[in-house]
Amino acid sequence: MKRLSYILAVAMAAILSPFANAADAQRPEKKMEPSRVMQVLLDDNAKDFFETAASANLFEIESSQLALQRATDPALKAFAKRMVQDHEKAGRELKALARKKDVTLSTQLLRRHKAMLDDLRDEKQGPEFDDEYRRKMIASHKEAVSLFDEVATDAKDPDIKAFAAKTLPTLQAHGGSAQELREPD
Repeated sequence: MKRLSYILAVAMAAILSPFANAADAQRPEKKMEPSRVMQVLLDDNAKDFFETAASANLFEIESSQLALQRATDPALKAFAKRMVQDHEKAGRELKALARKKDVTLSTQLLRRHKAMLDDLRDEKQGPEFDDEYRRKMIASHKEAVSLFDEVATDAKDPDIKAFAAKTLPTLQAHGGSAQELREPD
């Protein structure tokens, strides 16, 4: 059965080959643009990394800006201020890397990050907001640390791998700081 399939495949290729060559001869030759070549060279994991990292970073900034307005715990406000500063810097670096790799970063949150931000927006100012912000920071940094750790270890592109490795310690520190935030007595 396998041999018959092989024979049929070879026969079909032989029959169709002249037609394919004739059609190719009539098409003008197109050179692939350098930007398109870069997109082809980036694997799906790298594209997923850019999409997730951009969304997570945007979530950190927007949720922390909201915490600066609504949080009641001074330590939490100080943490939120640091998140905005650090993630704006990381966002600039991510954009520069994306430009270098000819990747357009989305300015939209992924569904899960949007849902987390919407949950925070639904909370009223006060201890409930503070608690929810703490939980979201712990969860979002666990996700980010996991993503950046995987990319720092396994990425095929050396620039992406280096960016993830460079950014990972800051994300780990943020996650640790979020864990240390205590509910007010």
